[in-house]
Amino acid sequence: MQESGSYRDTGAWLADKLNLPKPQTSTERVYNDINEALTGTALTLGAGGLINAGRSAAASPTVASRVGDFLTAQPALQAVSTVTGSGAAGATREAGGGQGAQLAAALAGGLAPSAITAGVPMALRGGFRGGEKNRQNLSAAIDDFSQLGSTPSIGQGTGSWMRQGVETLLAGGPTSGGVMARFGKRQGEEIGSGLEGFARRMSNDPTAEGAGRAIEQGVDTYTDRVRSIRGQLYDRVDQHVPADAPVALARTQQELQRLTAPTPGASNTTGAMINPELKTLADNIAADIAAAQAAGGTGIPYQAVKDIRTKLGEDAFSFTLSPDKPTAQLRKVYAALTDDMQDLARQAGPSAERAVRKANKFYADSRERLELLQRVVDKNGGPEKVFQAAIAGTKEGATVLRQVMGSLPKEAQRDVTAAVIKRMGLANPSGQDTAGEVFSAASFLTNWNKLSPEAQQTLFHRYGPEMSENITKIAQVAERIKESDGILRSTSGTGPNAVAAGYWGSLGLSLLSGNIPVFAKLAAAGAGTNVIARVMTNPSAVRWLARTTELPVGALPAQLNVLKRIAAESKDEDVEEFAAALEEAAQE
Repeated sequence: MQESGSYRDTGAWLADKLNLPKPQTSTERVYNDINEALTGTALTLGAGGLINAGRSAAASPTVASRVGDFLTAQPALQAVSTVTGSGAAGATREAGGGQGAQLAAALAGGLAPSAITAGVPMALRGGFRGGEKNRQNLSAAIDDFSQLGSTPSIGQGTGSWMRQGVETLLAGGPTSGGVMARFGKRQGEEIGSGLEGFARRMSNDPTAEGAGRAIEQGVDTYTDRVRSIRGQLYDRVDQHVPADAPVALARTQQELQRLTAPTPGASNTTGAMINPELKTLADNIAADIAAAQAAGGTGIPYQAVKDIRTKLGEDAFSFTLSPDKPTAQLRKVYAALTDDMQDLARQAGPSAERAVRKANKFYADSRERLELLQRVVDKNGGPEKVFQAAIAGTKEGATVLRQVMGSLPKEAQRDVTAAVIKRMGLANPSGQDTAGEVFSAASFLTNWNKLSPEAQQTLFHRYGPEMSENITKIAQVAERIKESDGILRSTSGTGPNAVAAGYWGSLGLSLLSGNIPVFAKLAAAGAGTNVIARVMTNPSAVRWLARTTELPVGALPAQLNVLKRIAAESKDEDVEEFAAALEEAAQE
């Protein structure tokens, strides 16, 4: 069966049958090439339309639908590219160019329209933003700043020293300084608000007072839990000892005698300094033992000693003591009472011995933490002082902070972290407004760098990877702003003022003197720097600059048709295979 010819051959045969005139001149032949190519483009668009006909907008894409989308992409650009591509190929042929020259001319001519539509944005992006590395930096910066509801300037986003330098110069310019200053103020407000929102998502009251109260309440809860566990462990010891077993309290009496004995040579002075509560306790215990011995016993009953120790523990380990309470001394007596009771328990056998060791270990492990927590919460000055005590020393490590955070419930931990985040970005009092909410990148970085790695881990990395990533992005935002601090720096110095005065004076003088050319140049220069400043700081422009520039997809189908025409005309199998491979790759 004889193969059917191409649409071009068929059209030529039909034209001969109808005795239609053939193109005679070079110009006519080039126009004929363009008409044929446009016909091919129309057929391609029609084929794509037929493929997509009846397809639901919600339908999943298929291979056929992707081909249809490709063939119908940007019809106007396809038509223009067809004209320029086929025209360039025909003109090259008429000038005596071979198939290779025609192919090169077709591709160059066909891609020219898309080069204009893509090249101009590419040039603008390259001029303001720089190369691909700067684009990637800018894209990452936009993502970081978006976490706080703000956008970077081009200098902040790219990290380019040159662009940061340009922004610094613009910050001191007479027509651009105001733009940069307003940007700096707006960005500070956005980031301050974003940081506040970030902190409030963690805590309803991200203040030093709120965190201090959370620490106080959390420590009280932790202390009650520790005391309860201690009681349970010692109750297991008590199960091995009869309630009426006598306890001689030798260690307790020895400790009380040491704590209440006046210093020889100054008995009156040091005797008056002895705490009355300790003196009364020592006298009462001595009297009870004397009474027991008078009745024929050797000490106070075990159950009575246990009750004394429980009451003593409530006083010794409370974090709401009055200043005159002998906390440290009471704890020593509590420990001595415990030792006396355990000496008796050890005599009851191996099970009692194991219970004593377990209770003693928990007591020793928890005692140091409770003492540390007391030093934190027993602060005059209110909850704010408690918060400051908890985060003290975080530059060198996190010993206190780690113990405090480990003793708090999850919500209280978040209160502390939120309060730290909120305080880190607040500007110094000299740079604050009446609300006290002005953000300062310099303050944030200073406070961030004051936190040791251990403190950062304790504060920010206990809530999962999302929190760690967010706080890292906040630090990166502050770092970018700090590196490009010319934007946020005050422009009220003598240098910028002198430049502004000189510019506006020269502008006014040239206008008054009728020197329009000089006036026009000055005005154009001022307008230009104003526009540049707006582009460098405009959120929409910054996001546009972060985009990549791609060749329009509609340029390719048109070039495929031109390549197919050249292949059919020249009977060149290499060109035909190239066009087929290019079409297959584009569809994939």
